[in-house]
Amino acid sequence: MQALAEKLGKKHRVYVLSPDLSPKPTRRVLVGKFPFPKKVAPGQTLSPLWFNNPVFWLYAAFYLARAVRKHQIDLIHVHGKYILPAGVLAGKLTRTPVAATVRDFKFLCPLAVCFTQGKPSCHFSTYLTQEIPEYLVRYQPNRLTWPFLAPWLVVAKLQQLVLKQFLLAADQVIAVSPELQKIYRLSGVKKVTTIYNLPPEALAKGGKQGKLARGKKTILSVGKLSYGKGSDTLIQAAGRLPEYRFILAGAKNISLKSKFPPNVTYLGQLPHAKVVKLYSKASLFIILSRWPEPLSRAGLEALSAGLPIIASNRGANPRLVKDNGLVVNPDDPYQVAAAIKKVVSRQNLKLLGQNSLKLLKRRFNRQKIVAAHLKLYNQLSR
Repeated sequence: MQALAEKLGKKHRVYVLSPDLSPKPTRRVLVGKFPFPKKVAPGQTLSPLWFNNPVFWLYAAFYLARAVRKHQIDLIHVHGKYILPAGVLAGKLTRTPVAATVRDFKFLCPLAVCFTQGKPSCHFSTYLTQEIPEYLVRYQPNRLTWPFLAPWLVVAKLQQLVLKQFLLAADQVIAVSPELQKIYRLSGVKKVTTIYNLPPEALAKGGKQGKLARGKKTILSVGKLSYGKGSDTLIQAAGRLPEYRFILAGAKNISLKSKFPPNVTYLGQLPHAKVVKLYSKASLFIILSRWPEPLSRAGLEALSAGLPIIASNRGANPRLVKDNGLVVNPDDPYQVAAAIKKVVSRQNLKLLGQNSLKLLKRRFNRQKIVAAHLKLYNQLSR
């Protein structure tokens, strides 16, 4: 959101409003903050319960409507799912069109376990009879907590259904990939179009390598380590490639039961500034999501760093690959291991990295993405 605001702010008046947790103002973007009772340290997050409730919706709608009138806003673009109700309410109060960007499945399902199973949409009956039981088994190993958690998961589904109604009330929904757009259409959201996330500027490879020096056989994976992300398959593949080094960065989820082999360096969850530096230490980036990944930010960063990519055949992941890597089955560690060997052993590994930069410029062109937003804004503001 901040990157898009920065880009738009070069030629247009942009105003960013959020609770008092927002990024610092810049030369081109005016940032407004409205009071919030809870304060957090940098890098920390708050429970969704602080935002996903009618009190916050009405409270935030008041400040949004006031900002729209004060700054003569032509359009409200909502980027956070829990502030969408406030955006829709403020839009109704001020007769201002509202666009909403969706980057995940929280408007469709609070758990999204069903999407790891290839189901095209999420239904309430499936949620009760299949998704909740699987979630409890995979993500909540303490069975004593199940009787207390299950009712809350039902409440979470009801809250999600309310959020979806607000999404349907928006004038336009923007999905960050055609695959995500299709899933929302199958779930009854008809006013949805695709505009890709704005990728980062090209990330230069090279510089100081530190302890994790880049080598030809260094494989990087960035993101949450979990069953849904296919981390278990990646670890199994790593165990079959002892001559390769794997660097994994991200929070480890309880659904991941695998142990790391000796050739895996696990760095845990890192600040984004440190994550960006990891791309210069790898020769290959890999993303093995089982669920239909909407559009991986880490994948876009890997393209920007000029890294070859191996991606799973789920969601928008194949859009990160053309002639710069391979697409694989995230449930087959043998295929993943073979793909890693095939890509890294190529003599033209550097050429594959150059193809990543070409794909970034062609498919995820920053100017075209900004132009698509402006075109949509003009259509909604007429």
